[in-house]
Amino acid sequence: MLSGLIDFLVKKFPSSAFLTYLAAARELRWRISNGSQVIYLEYPVTPRPRYGFGKPPHPTLNQYFESSRTTYANWLGRFAQFNDQLSSIPFNKPSDPRLPYWNNGFIAGFEAVALYCYPVIYQTKLYVEIGSGNSTKFVRQSVIKNGLHTKIVSIDPSPRAEIDDICDEVRRERLEDTDQEIFDALDDGDILMFDGSHRCFQNSDVTVFFLEILPRLKRGVLVYIDDIYLPYDYPPVWQDRFYSEQYLLATLLLAAPQKYDIELPCIFISKDEALQKQADVIAKHINLQGIGGYGSGIWLRVA
Repeated sequence: MLSGLIDFLVKKFPSSAFLTYLAAARELRWRISNGSQVIYLEYPVTPRPRYGFGKPPHPTLNQYFESSRTTYANWLGRFAQFNDQLSSIPFNKPSDPRLPYWNNGFIAGFEAVALYCYPVIYQTKLYVEIGSGNSTKFVRQSVIKNGLHTKIVSIDPSPRAEIDDICDEVRRERLEDTDQEIFDALDDGDILMFDGSHRCFQNSDVTVFFLEILPRLKRGVLVYIDDIYLPYDYPPVWQDRFYSEQYLLATLLLAAPQKYDIELPCIFISKDEALQKQADVIAKHINLQGIGGYGSGIWLRVA
C-alpha cells in the first residue's frame, strides 16, 4: 500500500516541494525490501569531509604518509616491470567469467595492479581475502601467468562475482563467524585482503578485523584494505554511506605508527604531483586511463 501511495503522489505532484521526501521514502522502501537495516540516531550527525576536498589533509597523518613517498615511488617502479603482463588484461568484461578486467566497477586502478604484482614480488604462499570477487581474479591470473604456488582462500558469504572455481578454499560465511586460525597461517610475504562492510558496529566485520584479526598477524604480512582515503576524509558523495572503517585505521596509525609500514596508498598517490606522473606512465601503458582513477585502497605491511 505504501508503495502505491508513493508512486501516486510522485506522479500527481511532480514539482512539489515534498518530492524530495517522497523520493527518500521510495529509496527507504526499496532498501528495506532488499534486506537493508534501518538505524535511528538519537542525535543528528552532519556528515561532511573534515580533511581534504577543499580543506587540508589531516596534518599528522599527512606527515606520516609523506615520510614514505620514496617507498611508493619504488613500488611504482617495480610494478612497471609487469607492464606487458598487465597490458594483456582486457579493459571490458571478457567472455570467460574467471578472467580479470579493468572496468569492473569494484577493484581497479593501482589496487588491482598491486594485487597482481605483489604475489610475484613477495612469492606469496597464502592469500586470504575477506570479501571476494574481482580482486580474486587478478590474483589468480597472476598465479597462473607467473607459475606461483599461492593458495587462495576466500571468506565471503556471497561474493560479487562467481569465483569459487578459482579459489583453493572457500568459506561462504561472515568474518564474524569464521574460524580465525587461518590468519595465524599467514607468514612473511603472505597477503591479507579486507573489503567488507566498511562500518564499525557491535559485532560487525570491521570491528572483528581491527580488534581481533590485525593484532594477531605476524611481522611481514602484507595487508590490503579497500576504500581508504587517508590522510583525507571520505569523499562528499559518500556522505550517506556512513562509512567509519578508516577512522579506526587512522587511530591505529596515529597511536602506533611504528606498527605498520605504509607500502602503497592509492589516494595519496593520486593527489601527489610527482607520484601521479610516475603512475600515469604505467596507466597509459596498460590501458588504465579509462577507469577514472588510481583506486582507493591502501597497502600496509606489519613491521
